[in-house]
Amino acid sequence: MGEQSKEISLRKQEIVNLISKLALNNIEYKLSNGSSIPKKFFADLEMRFGIPRAKGMDAKAATICSYFNVDWTPECDSSESESGGGGTVTKVGLLQLLEATKRGLERESKV
Repeated sequence: MGEQSKEISLRKQEIVNLISKLALNNIEYKLSNGSSIPKKFFADLEMRFGIPRAKGMDAKAATICSYFNVDWTPECDSSESESGGGGTVTKVGLLQLLEATKRGLERESKV
């Protein structure tokens, strides 16, 4: 089983933990009971990679992905869901953010 297959089976908290371990000095970011990701997590990623700040969490995640040429699709956040979801980043979105983080770190290692 490849690395990507293993990542798909991770829960949202585990993906956040992995991104933090890779790029944010393993800072602990606890998801809320509703599985919402703390705003600080996205702000810390923006700061880590020197990415222009965006407003909402979904916009922050989409901007980070765009910065590293990773697709951000409607499945990545709940803004287009029936409930309107408030732009919550989904598990799919976190997996895209993980890929963007890896690309960002790879880009840094080439400098």
